[in-house]
Parts: sequence; structure tokens; C-alpha cells
Amino acid sequence: FTGRAKMSDSEEALKRITQHPGVLGAAVLDDQGKIARYTLPPELAEKYGTAIFKLEFLARTCVRDVDPTNDLMYMRIDTKRFEILVAPWWGEPKFSLSAGAEKGYTLFVLQRKPGQQA
Repeated sequence: FTGRAKMSDSEEALKRITQHPGVLGAAVLDDQGKIARYTLPPELAEKYGTAIFKLEFLARTCVRDVDPTNDLMYMRIDTKRFEILVAPWWGEPKFSLSAGAEKGYTLFVLQRKPGQQA
């Protein structure tokens, strides 16, 4: 999150997302896979964040291997206990001067499956 206005917009969006029924929490990863913001318990955010960062990389690679002009835009993971929603490039993108590649944040949301009780 760069800039006060963008920080505010991103924080507001994160707050709105986490207020939806069934949402257990969310976290934002930077372009290195480090937790930038979270509403989940820290150990859970770190555990899921590490795994999701790796999975997002693999999924993006698969999409680009099939069509180099395409990219991963959204990913939904359905498990026995939860649904995990992943939105790559969430928030304000930034550009790396050294690599020349676009970088951004990844948002993931952990929520109960529809119809599942607390």
C-alpha cells in the first residue's frame, strides 16, 4: 500500500470484505509473499499466506504456459472446511525498476462454506 489515500481505500475495502457473513478473515501479501495486512490470527495468516503464495505462483505459471498473453485473475479453493478466495494484483500495483515487471498485492479471504455453521 503506497500513499495515504490508497492505504485508506485498501483498508476500507479490507474492512468491508471481512464484514461479510461467513468471512473468518483476510490477509494481503506483498509481491514477496510477506504478510502486509491481516485480520486473521497472525499464525493462521502466515500459514495460509505461505501456502497461497506458492500455489498462486504455480497457477499463474500454468495459465501462462498455455497462453503467454493470459494471466491469473482470480482463484477459488474449495476445501472440506473452508473456501479460500484469492485475488492476485489486488490494490495499487507498483513497478519494479530493476526487473521492469509489474508487482502488486495478493488478497486472500478465508470463509466458511455456504450453509456451514460457526
